[in-house]
Amino acid sequence: MISNKMSVAGLFWSIFLLIKINATQAQDTNFLKNYHPTVNRAELAIMVGDYSQALEQYNLAFKDISSGFMKDYFNAAVCATYLGNASLTYHYLLKVASKGISLDFIKDEVAFGAIQQDSAWRTFEKQYLAEKRIFDQKINRSLKKQLDSLVLIDKKIRAKGMEFSEDTLIQTDNLNALALQKIIEKNGFPNEDLIGCGDAGMPIIQYPFYQIIKRQTPDKQTINFSNNLFEAMRKGQIAPYTATYLMASMNGNDVFFARHIFKIISENPLENKGRGFEQKVNRWVYREINVEDEQRINELRLQNGMETLEDYRKKIIFSLNDNKFLFPYRSYVGIWSVRDEKTIENYLEGTKILDEVH
Repeated sequence: MISNKMSVAGLFWSIFLLIKINATQAQDTNFLKNYHPTVNRAELAIMVGDYSQALEQYNLAFKDISSGFMKDYFNAAVCATYLGNASLTYHYLLKVASKGISLDFIKDEVAFGAIQQDSAWRTFEKQYLAEKRIFDQKINRSLKKQLDSLVLIDKKIRAKGMEFSEDTLIQTDNLNALALQKIIEKNGFPNEDLIGCGDAGMPIIQYPFYQIIKRQTPDKQTINFSNNLFEAMRKGQIAPYTATYLMASMNGNDVFFARHIFKIISENPLENKGRGFEQKVNRWVYREINVEDEQRINELRLQNGMETLEDYRKKIIFSLNDNKFLFPYRSYVGIWSVRDEKTIENYLEGTKILDEVH
């Protein structure tokens, strides 16, 4: 979270540097220019129940790329089934299968309950399983094993707690980061098409190896993965909201406001009564910024394939209440349990309650 005491000048100097880095690198694909903005329009249409418009936007997004994101194929399939278009539903679900997602996951989803009564469903199931088998054969298992080994090292050393000094932890984190950098240099940024996007066939939003990146905080950093993340964003190897979330952890500032929304949980909010912030406790809030600053941040977000902060807030509220679509934005909110009243007050200073009405 960006501290509310951070100077605006400092914030936008960081933004300027990031824009400069981004602008000087070659544009290899159009994911930031076309794909993600088009998907954004599809998701905004979903939120108002206009599935026809959403499906039209998804079709446009997929038109000129070889492989889209699994969540987008899934959401397109949901739109198609609600529009009664079984053939298009099956088409996009087969795209989901090609990302390694199990048929059991699809069958358990609310949105696909009715279509399973369709006469063509049994034939589709066989096609889905065949597509999933093709994926299982082409997945880069060696790469996945290397990434899993780094995650295991990270978990093991932290599970031992006080047995290791802080210096040993930092050294391990840095060795892991160097190993990950070599992996990226050799294979490209690990992504859905290389290692799948699920765990035992179930979708995951953040790969476990992302933790290796997040360990590279400013106070103990050996490698800054920002350039790798920018390149992966452009190539469609990582979604912008995920990349900017990782950068916020790694760089110590949230110039994209990826961690814009949070909730402070207090076991006894009545203790805060009369202090001017009690109505914000146990509620979703976001950091207020002035119109000029929000406009500048929106420009940065739009340049990097994201929506405006206003639309981002709407998507988060939608994702917190929806059980039909894969809107991963709920995973990027912060929830902290805080007892100390002064700490609560500091967190909530300069915030506004997020409107929970759609």
